[in-house]
Parts: sequence; structure tokens; C-alpha cells
Amino acid sequence: CSSYLFKEGSIMKKVLLLFCLVIISACSNGQLSTSAVMDISKDKNTIKYPPAGGLISINDLQKDLKELISLLDSVHPDPGFTMDVAEVKYQIKKLATEITAPMTHLDAWKFFSQLNPYFQDGHMVISYPEFAKDLNHHIDNDGRIFPVKVRIDKSHHIYVTDVQHIDEGIKVGDKIVAINGIEASEIVKDILSRMHGDTVNNRLALISERFANMYWLLYGDTGDYQIDIKENRESKRYSVIGSKKKVGDINPKIGDFVQRALLDNGIGYLRIDRFYYAPEHENAYFDFMKTSWQEFHEANVQDVIIDVRNNPGGTDHYWQQGIAPYVANKPFSFLSQFKMRLTERNLRLGPLKGELGSIAEGPFAPLVPITTQNKLRIPGKAYLLMGSLSYSSTILFLTALQDSKQAVIAGQSSGARSCTTGRIETSHLSGSQLEITLPTLIFTRPSGKDTCHQPIKPDIFIFDDPSNPAMAVAELAKSIISRR
Repeated sequence: CSSYLFKEGSIMKKVLLLFCLVIISACSNGQLSTSAVMDISKDKNTIKYPPAGGLISINDLQKDLKELISLLDSVHPDPGFTMDVAEVKYQIKKLATEITAPMTHLDAWKFFSQLNPYFQDGHMVISYPEFAKDLNHHIDNDGRIFPVKVRIDKSHHIYVTDVQHIDEGIKVGDKIVAINGIEASEIVKDILSRMHGDTVNNRLALISERFANMYWLLYGDTGDYQIDIKENRESKRYSVIGSKKKVGDINPKIGDFVQRALLDNGIGYLRIDRFYYAPEHENAYFDFMKTSWQEFHEANVQDVIIDVRNNPGGTDHYWQQGIAPYVANKPFSFLSQFKMRLTERNLRLGPLKGELGSIAEGPFAPLVPITTQNKLRIPGKAYLLMGSLSYSSTILFLTALQDSKQAVIAGQSSGARSCTTGRIETSHLSGSQLEITLPTLIFTRPSGKDTCHQPIKPDIFIFDDPSNPAMAVAELAKSIISRR
């Protein structure tokens, strides 16, 4: 989350795509048909795991945990804002006592990442370093990853959300009860115990989005994946070839992240999937936005839906300059208070000055500037459609426009706090070289701290079905018309 004053990057990339081949088996009594079941026993030598890396000594692992406590005390502006500090430090010390042998790089991540849920922050995480590089190398060497896009509900059930490129068999909405013979509940438990996020609901949303990645890290790649589906009383097993989708597109285009459309009844639609762009895409983003507002003006659009359901954040100038001037009718605040640790990086970026390591905090007075004379400003209202992955700068975008009454918030809450952390810094623990990311800034929404630890409450609740994203847009359009 950032602004013209506070700048940081918060990157969450989509890496799940379906690329499957299905072999169908069936049964009639609720049990798997033994005649159709394929052998799910996998020789460990045939499973392609992430690189194990070299051995890390007991002493170095224990030093890393002490270093983690030091980072909490010296980099984070206020750990108690997101987490139970005493509990986190207890868990860190507990892990230190459980280290009885050297660990590989991968095993160290599996062990240390058990702390992630205790941080209770989507901006604080112990990560497997160079994940994208290792996964792409795995794909280049005939590796694959779990191919089915899923969502995980509050009961930890796994459901299929997309069947694109899959032959007849697995359907949208099917419940996955096992993968390669491992019960779905056990898989979700293993992943959830290592996932970061503000709340359990926030972590479940992130697991759904990153399921293929986390599955590879914990269970490796079997090439084909034997997926047990249960629908009503019928159970079937499908053998599905893994996906060869790499992390990140080689040559992404601005159209991969943004979209516009003219809906019926004078409603414009914008989908913005991120507020961070590579330098070569920044001008393309602002050109796209300017053209969008011009087209909406020429088409006599009255109201606009801005879809940020899949937007994990970035830096604020993308929405402050590309969206706010066209939907707001007066300058508005996007923060009421801030609290920042003055790290070397923050002192270098400015504008605040002070003693290295000290805390700067206080009210935040600057307003998001809005020019009163803007012929492209929509005459009606902006409806901001949020979802389970709306986070970071997107939280600031939503709360700033909601608290200033410059827009209407619709959709479902992500489960994240409505006061977010930000301006993250990533370093490596000295012994294991695992990545550790911490926030250095805490933002308080314009309306104040009273609701900071609660999720954003939408003005209009719209149910969001990941398997049919267009449905929420259609429902919101109906609501807009009824409110005119």
C-alpha cells in the first residue's frame, strides 16, 4: 500500500490455470469403484519435489529464530497491532527447542512457515525464496503442477471453480475429497498451518488462489493427479494431467490486468486486477484509464462498476490518479493516522526524517486532490465491487472512498482488516536464507480506529461465486438500476 507519500509494492501473482486430461471412473454405492481405480501409490523417487537445498546446521536455524524476534522488535512499527506478540515469541522459542537435527532448505521453510498464521497479517510472511525461479525451472524440465482451480470454504472443503480445458467428467462445483490418496481435509490443514493472512477467512482465500503452488511445495509433483470427487452419494476418481503453466507471463499485456465494457442502462464497467505495474506498463495503464473515461463520457454512462475483487493492491497513485478524479466530486482523505518505523529504506524514500529505528506517528492531513472542473467525471455514482482477494492498497482505495462517501462499496468482504499495514521490506534470514517480509507502516482508515480490526462492511452485499464471476456484476447492475 502506498501513496504519493507512502510507496511500497505488494505483489500477489495468479499462477493457477487449468490444462487437464480426464479419465473417468464411476460407482453407484458411494464407494470408489475398485475396477476403475488407478494405482495411487507413488514411488517417492518418481515424485518431483522442489529443490531441497543444502543442509542448515542446528545452530544456524536457532540463530535465525532469534533474528526473527529481533526483526519484530526493530522493523515492524507495532507488532501488537496485528498479532499476539507474547504468543508469537512463545511459538518462536518453542520451535527453537524442537530443532534437533540439521534441515534442508525446503524442510526449514516447512518448519519456519508454521509461524505465518500467528503473524495475522497478509504483509508478514516467511517465504520459500526464489519460488518463481524454481517452479519455472521445474516446468522447463518436464515438471507439472496441480491443474484444477479451486476454492476452499469455511468448513475446509475443496470445490472446483473452473473446468476449462477439461474433458467431460469433473464439473464446476464438484467437491474434491482426496488428491493422490490424501484426504482433502488433511491437505487444507497442512497448507492452512503455513499460510499468512489477516484472518482465517483471509488465509482461506489466499490458499484457494495459491493452491497449486502450495501443493507443489508440500507434496511435490506426480505428473498426473488422481482426484477423488464426491457429488451427492456418488464417488469417482479422475486421473488428470498436471498443468505446465509457469509463474508470470513472459510478455504480459495491460489487457491481462484491466478491462472495460459498456453495460446496458448507462452503466460502465472497469475491471482492475492490480495497482502495481512494471515501468513499461505504467503509461499503458494510465492511457487505458483515460480512454475508458472518455468512452464512458461519449456513451453517456451514468454509473460505473469498478471491479477490484481480484486486486491484491500495489501503490496508491494508480487509483488516486487513474480513478478518483473521475468518480469523486471533491478532495478527500484516505488516512486519518499513520505509524511508521524509520528504517534505512524509509528514511531514504522519505519524506519523513528522524532517528534510524525510531517510530514516527501522527495524524495524516493531506487529501487526495480532485479537480472540480472535469468533464469526464461520471454524473452518477461509482460502485466498487470488492471480493476475497481485495487487499493492501485496494483496502485503502475502498475505505477512503467509502468513508468520504464518494463511492458505494458492494460485494463480499475479504476478511482482511479495514486498517491495513504496508510499505513492506523483505530480507533473508542469515542462516537459512529464507525470505522474511515485514510491514513498516500501519494505516488508519479515514473514519478512525474504531473499526480497524473489522473487515470492510459493504454498503450492498453481493454474493460472489468464483465459478461464475459475471453473476455478481449482473446482480450489482440490477441493484444500481433499482437505486436510481
